[in-house]
Amino acid sequence: MYILLFLLWVALNGKLTAEIAVFGVFIAGGVYWFMCKNLEYDPKNDIRMVKNSFRAIVYIIVLFTEIVKSSIAVMKIVFSKSVDIQPQIVFFEVPLKSEFLLTVLANSITLTPGTITVDVKDNHFCVHALDYTLAQGFEDSVFVRLLMKMEDKEDDKSAV
Repeated sequence: MYILLFLLWVALNGKLTAEIAVFGVFIAGGVYWFMCKNLEYDPKNDIRMVKNSFRAIVYIIVLFTEIVKSSIAVMKIVFSKSVDIQPQIVFFEVPLKSEFLLTVLANSITLTPGTITVDVKDNHFCVHALDYTLAQGFEDSVFVRLLMKMEDKEDDKSAV
């Protein structure tokens, strides 16, 4: 957060000189100290944010990989000579607690070709899949595993 405050100071000044940088270091430090002292900001949040940002990058890479794999599967269905698709609606439950991470999962499913999230209530999902081959293993998918790792780290830090 301190680095973001410093970068905000530099951006608002429009240029970077030695004088602006020195003032920025002290002003960002003062604002950070104020946040920790009076706004109950915990510096451990910074560590969690950095760790989860690396996990988020991995998640985005996996999401793009799954989108490509699913696109190929949907293209095979579309370009096949026999139209033998078996659409399915799948209901499943995931152990995620965070509403934000549930939303990320729902959007990831919808972004993946051939599937769309129809409904989410609490941690219960309803997903429509173009074919039964695309409707398998949602509850223990790579998306759920990666999001669980992100949520576990959040819970570990908040429990301390």
